[in-house]
Amino acid sequence: MRSQLWWYLARSSGLVAAVLLTLSLIWGILLSTRILRPVDRPAWLLGVHRWLGALSCIATAIHLVALVADNYVSFGPAELLVPMASPWKRGPVAIGVIAMYLLILVQTTSLMMKRLPKRLWRTVHSCSYLSVFLVALHSGLAGTDTSNPAYLVAAFVLIASATIATILRVLNGRSGNRQSTKPSASAMPDAF
Repeated sequence: MRSQLWWYLARSSGLVAAVLLTLSLIWGILLSTRILRPVDRPAWLLGVHRWLGALSCIATAIHLVALVADNYVSFGPAELLVPMASPWKRGPVAIGVIAMYLLILVQTTSLMMKRLPKRLWRTVHSCSYLSVFLVALHSGLAGTDTSNPAYLVAAFVLIASATIATILRVLNGRSGNRQSTKPSASAMPDAF
């Protein structure tokens, strides 16, 4: 068991990162569309959305550290940071690397949201959809648990939830309510 600890940590942290990223996407859609109005509270939704995004970054970092520490497949900085550098499942790992860069880009611009033009921030933030899609591909193609029934159920639930939320976002338009019930910038908590 001890010799496989890093492998188990790499697998589980990757799955946890995928769940957190998908939940962050769904929470962001709830925030932007105000679908849950009148029971939602924008400041609370924003706080949870930021918390989920930060946790997905932490879980991704744990995933990377565990891959380097594990000796089953040799992962070093190049394999983790350069798409197509990994000799093991080259394409699926490259998809994961690209998804990681999108996650970093979205998180970084979110921390700088007040200093960026709103249109730029919104454009970069829309990469969240692509990141979740790429993570689902990476997990399904590079993951070693794809035949596990629990994994299959979890993957189906995550993909279906993200798809339904995205459809609701598209159907609801750019904003759930473009009138005065939209929270003011002063009502939103500062970025963490």
